[in-house]
Amino acid sequence: MRIFRLLLSALALVAITACETPEDEKKQYPELTTLNDTVWYSYDAKQDIYYDIYYNGEGKGQMLGYDTSERNEEQKLVDRTFTYDYTRATADTDAIVNVTFTDGQRYGGILVPKGNLQISNKDVYVIQLYELTADGEDIAYDENGNIKSTLMMWRE
Repeated sequence: MRIFRLLLSALALVAITACETPEDEKKQYPELTTLNDTVWYSYDAKQDIYYDIYYNGEGKGQMLGYDTSERNEEQKLVDRTFTYDYTRATADTDAIVNVTFTDGQRYGGILVPKGNLQISNKDVYVIQLYELTADGEDIAYDENGNIKSTLMMWRE
């Protein structure tokens, strides 16, 4: 009887795994043609700061820091303004984002299209930036050969 139950269990398992399930179609999301008038979010785990990053029109933006994810009040004295430029993706290249803060710190990187990454189980657009050298041509490294700093931000 035990062998019979094991055989039935094995058959049931084979029957269940043999059933074809429709594959999830990859959702299509619109391409971002501009960053103007968009709000992005970021989190700095080292300093425990939550950021709202505003890409205002005319290539200007602002980065505000908060102590909590609720962002009820601006708690930290983190208010950085910056200029930016955005180059849309082509068939051969990724979308490029460059940011220069008023203190001279420069970042450059790419925009990852929505549908490629998730945050809190939601598909998001992601901007991954790396600190650049003063001339803006290369990624800046520290004395140990590590990338000096990065910024990652996302939006739905």
